[in-house]
Amino acid sequence: MADASGNGFEAEPLKGGEAEGGVSKKKSCTEKLGLSHLTGWRTAAFLLSLFLCLAVVFAFSFILPCPVRPQYSSTWNRTLPDAASYDFLAVEDTNEDKVLDVLFIYKDSEASRNTCLSEDLSVPCLVLTAVDGTDGKTLWERPLAAELDWVECGVKGLGHQGTGCLVAHAHNLTAIDKKTGTIRWQQSRSAVLNGNLPLISIQDLNSDKAEDFAILSYNPEEASLTPVPSELVFFSGSSGEQLGINVYVDWNGVFGHQQIKTASGAPYLLLLTKSGLHAVSFRHLTDLAGLGSALKEEKSWKEQSDKDTGLISLYPSDSLKRVMVFPGSGSLSLLVQTDSSVSLLHTDKLKTAWTTNTSTLLSVPTFGQFDKDGIPDIMIEEDIGNKTKRVLVLSGSSGEVLWEVSLFFWTPSPRPASVLTLNTYSVFMLWGQSQSHGNQTNKTQSSFLLHPRYSQLLLERRNPAQSIISFKAMLLERGRHAGYLVLTGPDGRRHGDADESEPVILYKRKIKGDVPESAALRVGADETAVEEAEVKEAFYRLRFSDALF
Repeated sequence: MADASGNGFEAEPLKGGEAEGGVSKKKSCTEKLGLSHLTGWRTAAFLLSLFLCLAVVFAFSFILPCPVRPQYSSTWNRTLPDAASYDFLAVEDTNEDKVLDVLFIYKDSEASRNTCLSEDLSVPCLVLTAVDGTDGKTLWERPLAAELDWVECGVKGLGHQGTGCLVAHAHNLTAIDKKTGTIRWQQSRSAVLNGNLPLISIQDLNSDKAEDFAILSYNPEEASLTPVPSELVFFSGSSGEQLGINVYVDWNGVFGHQQIKTASGAPYLLLLTKSGLHAVSFRHLTDLAGLGSALKEEKSWKEQSDKDTGLISLYPSDSLKRVMVFPGSGSLSLLVQTDSSVSLLHTDKLKTAWTTNTSTLLSVPTFGQFDKDGIPDIMIEEDIGNKTKRVLVLSGSSGEVLWEVSLFFWTPSPRPASVLTLNTYSVFMLWGQSQSHGNQTNKTQSSFLLHPRYSQLLLERRNPAQSIISFKAMLLERGRHAGYLVLTGPDGRRHGDADESEPVILYKRKIKGDVPESAALRVGADETAVEEAEVKEAFYRLRFSDALF
């Protein structure tokens, strides 16, 4: 007979170490190693860590205040009676609340009298003003001696403190702090009395860790009559002092210029002349000024440059009007406008990608995303006679017409604008008077909203007639707060004494705020059944992007 205890051991081998009554005679492995005690310590450590984490979370939640997002008004306005203003609007975050603020400049003989006299300036003087983008309240004012030649904000390196505003006025060149409105430096501009915009920002040339700039002087009004030598002067961004010597160059017929960088990062100066478009390297110009620099040059362009003048011919034309950098391209491309055409020029191979014939353009072209190919498209306005303009959207890839509408217009008329959305297309805003609502003599004008996915309908908001000096549409806050700015009133360049009864008004409106006040205007002969309510709902759903393209 088999042993019963042996059967038990075979059947339950894990209990083979137990004595009678089920009590083990040997300690388990866990007890031998003391791991049961370690398990308890691990549990305690975990609970303690969890408690500490929760304590930190509650401390940050209740003790430290959460950042407060600025609350903005959908619309606001700033009114200045008996004043005159200028075609200048800039947006900068001056009070560092992450919402862009608005800078403009005006001349007012009454309201600014005390402001002018406080700085021993004759009345009327210029007043550069920053207003809060959230509610239009004044952040600071800076009185300056009249008259104004030009002003530009966002200039780098001024006074070692990031960007600021540079004002050419009276006989001065004045750098203004964008946060406080204080003067960082002021220099006589006798060397560049006729200096033309845009001014040119370049790298640090005097090793003071601030970007420097140059100003080019020429007289475009005399360019077609008498050859006028051009003059380039370099300045220190931190102090405004001149760097090097004046550069006099025989660039006959210059009437415009622009700074560019090639695909390799080499800085060049574009020159618009009566014979066409040319470029010259900043390395060549700094050498002429006696300033040693390590600026790059584009090898292929250097080989084509004239040995005497340093000029590179990019686009020969005797009817050149305007040149703009085409955005969103890996290599440098330029949009070239003449009297009768718009062309896209690829600078790497100096080849024209496409050309579209046009009549006289009324405004600066506007870039935006209209179709779905990811390449920026171009909105232009051409004069077709009888106070009528044709607004076109041209494909950035081919130049073909993607969309068009005819409107009455007045002079001057604001250029169109666009704001990019998260859906990779842009919404466009343009101005005019619809032909279905009467003739061009009516004392009304309209702003129009164009949604590329519902291009059969425009949303039209009718406004009373107003003298618009400047207009700008943009995102005032990253990812949201898409609005537009309108500056109306007498033009300071034509009404120097500011004696007009019409006030200067700066107002901001939220783009979506125009939607409920707008009516649908059908465009073209497209009979697609798109209703006004559907288009308005599409605008309400929009979310905006702060990317360029």
